[in-house]
Amino acid sequence: MSSFKYSAAGHQKTQMKQTGNRNVGYRVDVLKWSDKMDLLAIGNDRGEVILHRLKWQKVWQLAPPEEGLLVRGIAWRPLEKVMAVAYSNGTVLLINIENKEEIYSFSVRADISCMNWTENTREVTENNCSGDAINNHTTFLPPLPNLNSLSSTAKSSDYNSLKFYSKQILNLLIIGSVNGHINLSVFGMLSCCEIDLFQRLNIRPDGACIRDAKMSSNFKQLFVTIEREGLLEVFIFENVILQKYSTSLLNLAIKHAHILGTMAYINDTIECIIEAWETVLLEMDNKLTKYAHGQPQGSIAADFLELLMFGCTSPALEQFLLRDLTEKGLKKLGNSIELSYSTIQKLVVKPLHTAICSVFYHLNTLQGMISNVYYYKPLLGDVTNEALVNCGAFLIKAYELQQTIDTSTRDFKIFFRWLYIVIFRLMDESLPEDNPSVTQQEINYLAEFLDNFDAANGPELPADETITEEKKRKFNLERVGQYLEDKPLTYPPMADNANQWAKLLEQNACLKSCPLIFPHHDGSSLVQQHNQLKQSIERIFEKPVAVIGADFQQRSVLSIRCPPEESFQRAVSHIPTNEGKQSLFALLESESSLVIAQCNSASLIRALRVRFDEKPYFDSRLTDVGELTFKHVQFYNEDTLSALLRSRTAEGRSQSYFLQLPLHRVRELLEAIPYGSAQTISEQGARLVNAYTLIDGDGALKPLEGLDGGRIAVSGSRNVAAVVSESLKTIRIYDMDAQEEEDELLLDTSHEHNSSLDDSKGSVQSN
Repeated sequence: MSSFKYSAAGHQKTQMKQTGNRNVGYRVDVLKWSDKMDLLAIGNDRGEVILHRLKWQKVWQLAPPEEGLLVRGIAWRPLEKVMAVAYSNGTVLLINIENKEEIYSFSVRADISCMNWTENTREVTENNCSGDAINNHTTFLPPLPNLNSLSSTAKSSDYNSLKFYSKQILNLLIIGSVNGHINLSVFGMLSCCEIDLFQRLNIRPDGACIRDAKMSSNFKQLFVTIEREGLLEVFIFENVILQKYSTSLLNLAIKHAHILGTMAYINDTIECIIEAWETVLLEMDNKLTKYAHGQPQGSIAADFLELLMFGCTSPALEQFLLRDLTEKGLKKLGNSIELSYSTIQKLVVKPLHTAICSVFYHLNTLQGMISNVYYYKPLLGDVTNEALVNCGAFLIKAYELQQTIDTSTRDFKIFFRWLYIVIFRLMDESLPEDNPSVTQQEINYLAEFLDNFDAANGPELPADETITEEKKRKFNLERVGQYLEDKPLTYPPMADNANQWAKLLEQNACLKSCPLIFPHHDGSSLVQQHNQLKQSIERIFEKPVAVIGADFQQRSVLSIRCPPEESFQRAVSHIPTNEGKQSLFALLESESSLVIAQCNSASLIRALRVRFDEKPYFDSRLTDVGELTFKHVQFYNEDTLSALLRSRTAEGRSQSYFLQLPLHRVRELLEAIPYGSAQTISEQGARLVNAYTLIDGDGALKPLEGLDGGRIAVSGSRNVAAVVSESLKTIRIYDMDAQEEEDELLLDTSHEHNSSLDDSKGSVQSN
């Protein structure tokens, strides 16, 4: 197993050792190291994401959300076990790397060209305006009930979105799309900015592509690299609002997480209610519908009321009771409906009510945050009132559904008990002694229930119109299901004339229109009210997108004219330096030329070009090395740039090299570019440096034996590097910090490690 030594400024010589070489059965499209864990994420040409440990131990494999999608980007959230995966249809998934479960998903509605997470790990503590109201909800709110204990169909989900957040650390997910849009989102969940760069910069979309987009650590600068028409340009934008209100935005994102998790809980609760309702409650309606098809319009209620009042039945009704319903079928149906209603009632009374009250609490907290005009008003405006009104209306609708369930449960119990008695009498059999009788009050309820049969029997048809199969009337005797559909109620509840509160509102128009009194939408379903609440909550968090996006202003641009090389993949790499006060860029404009630039906090740019010219005659190390060219570059850390090089030997063979290029000398040679200029530095205005003179120390240039390199992925924080072959189907892993005293041990055990890699079955393991 080969190894070599390299040294960078301020670092002692260490060993670079190959720890694995793997041929894979797919094309590697994306390769990304985690900066905090020994994990390598791979996106392949099948749209899968595969997570490996350093020793090529497979952790898990994630299939694409839809057939045919490709992975466009992978980003690791700083300091957390969360990964963002971007797909070719614009979908972005946040994945918990411990169990590959989806935490959150959204879409930017266009193919994605780049995705990065800010590397800021500084805690946001100065000017902290959060107070107790942001995080102390557990003091006042009860925990959300466990849905699994109330419904067998409930999903095992954790609705605490905040466990995936670093509460005092703000980070942004930056996404660039092929349509020229830049999207910023806090924690990858709260969208806070969207910029149409092509429109703002007057760039024609044809042939233009956003190659890279990153934020500075203090959130002041946005760096966007665009490739178009033979140009590689780095645009520097600055903003004031995002930097000034970073703490406010952090607190807003935390509150957004509380609401998001609770709304997801409400959505799952409604799904459980729908599933409980769908199982058996339509059976009675289907039986009555079949009976109604052979009867004249308006006769169903009359037949049942006649049976109730006089005890006599029509032949058709008697046949329906004895053959279609039957005594055993009626008993079974009654028990099933009672069980279903009981399950729905439990879901409405406890989980749904508790969750709506939690959302109401969080919305009121947002309302209180707006009162702090200095910190929150610019980001929120006055859009929380609508959400509060819709939340109150949603709670009223949940109470209405609860009352409807109570009424339906009572009516169905009386109805089935009465039919049970009728069927026994029609069969000339004696009732069981323990069978309860029907009281007069229950007869009144039953009469009202039977009187609604014709109202439940669909619309009246014209007298001259024939009842076809398409126009057959359908029974809708069951009243709970209409609340679970996204359309107005077919049979709204009857007005309660004895309701003193309703009378008060009708008699006082000023009181009825008061914003502090929540409206009762009689004709809306529960699902409609839920959708209205979701839409109004979305509108609350739309304002930061517009406000922050409009605040970004272009300050300067670094423009590089690139020679036309269709087959050459231009690489772009960026890294913050000097504790985030400066940014370094490496822009590979061609096989022979690399531009290294530095931008400070005032958006002033210094740059130079690095090119492989003539070899120094006094450097014997390079005698056997052919003419080198660049293939790929990526920053290893702020002091070192990793480069994948290629040369042609005297025999015409291609040879790949790995170079650790120290940057201390490069920084000393950088020259200032005129402020705000779009100067083409590859033609004028930038110093040219011979790359051969920058190779520092013996063994800094590593030959990659037996591998035609095509791309690299490095991580200075984890001291690892990966090289992908030109065919994109071979991955070689290197340990960049192997100590010299371990050389012999590693060489002796190399065969054992390779065997372990070959025998890997890729079993799923937690991190």
